[in-house]
Amino acid sequence: MNRIVSFLYVCVCAVGMATAQLRPTNEELGSIYFAYPAPTIAQTPPPAGFEAFYISHYGRHGSRWRTDDVHYKRVVDVFDSLAAIRALTPLGKDVCGRLHRVWEDVRGRSGNITPLGERQHHDIACRMFTSFPSVFTDSAVVDARSSTSLRCVMSMSYFTESLKEQNPQLRVSRRAYQRYMDYIAYTSPEAEAFCSDTAVWRTDFNRFAREQIQPERFVKALVTPSVHMSYAQERGLMEDLYWIAIDMQNCDHLKDVAFFDLFTYNELMSLWKVVNARMYVCNAAAPLNKGLMPRQATALLRNIIESADRAIAGGKPCADLRFGHDTHLIRLLALMRVEGCDGREADIERFHLAWQDYRVSPMAANLQLIFFRNAAGDVLVKLLHNECEVHLPLAAAEGPYYDWIVLRRYFIGLLNKAD
Repeated sequence: MNRIVSFLYVCVCAVGMATAQLRPTNEELGSIYFAYPAPTIAQTPPPAGFEAFYISHYGRHGSRWRTDDVHYKRVVDVFDSLAAIRALTPLGKDVCGRLHRVWEDVRGRSGNITPLGERQHHDIACRMFTSFPSVFTDSAVVDARSSTSLRCVMSMSYFTESLKEQNPQLRVSRRAYQRYMDYIAYTSPEAEAFCSDTAVWRTDFNRFAREQIQPERFVKALVTPSVHMSYAQERGLMEDLYWIAIDMQNCDHLKDVAFFDLFTYNELMSLWKVVNARMYVCNAAAPLNKGLMPRQATALLRNIIESADRAIAGGKPCADLRFGHDTHLIRLLALMRVEGCDGREADIERFHLAWQDYRVSPMAANLQLIFFRNAAGDVLVKLLHNECEVHLPLAAAEGPYYDWIVLRRYFIGLLNKAD
């Protein structure tokens, strides 16, 4: 199969990709903070006689600030304290000023979507409407459900408002009740224990992280030799600045503030490898979790199947939209074995070659199942991951299109295997 590779983002990541050529951009090394890359690949037209009538969707919230003010204030306080004792290098003083610029912008907004996040969901919805107008005709019903997190609720709001702009006659319902969390954002106690800091696998992970993250050069460029810092302190400062640095791409309203210049490319790569390894083990198809984490998405997949059955039986254009978080989307994609999202690797040194978090779940990441029907009532389904066509380990009816009867049986098989 031919796949077109964009400059910023590989929309379809085959399992057999040429890993030796893996060289992410600085922005991609932002892990799950990678800002959503707009698709650049044209879609395959449906077979003759088929028209879209239903969309089933799960979307991650849009670009956001970091999750808590403390993540910013802690770093600002460290730099202010060092400035007070004249322990900052000229570069360190400059960084202190940059941090204050960011703090002025983010204070009281942490965890919320940024203006870029608002635009992302507006634009994704607009492209969905343009690509599949037959789903949103007349007074079609759009059923939107969200995680109770405000950033997800706001993402749902911007998404559905964009659809209403295209067709004011749409009947849109928006809900964000705790009861929906059982499938939109579920994690079992067993899974929480597996991901805890005391889990057995953390021993090897901590060794890997210590080997990867070497903060000496980074800190010396910012702090004078008069201040002695332990490895843990240096690493903490480096990681805190890494998270702020990678999130600046989600704050494009602060165009003149950046922090990537503080890091070498190898330092960014090492920091990302550690984050990517944790995301892989705690969410994806890593052999280390023995399928536990993908199984967290069984309720979500069951909801997708049941919602599709209702839509097909109803016979009218409609859409089910779900808005949640990166981890739950990653688990769903791994459970479904979506192309490029279920890489399996047992060697922690090679996790980053088998699976890349920035490809799977950037900010505003999404999975769309587009349902098509012909006059005879046959139903085909196409899967879009971040608006790019993807395949499953399943025989397709034609191109990226799957017979719903076959696809439904495949999904049920996954659920039965997970139980």
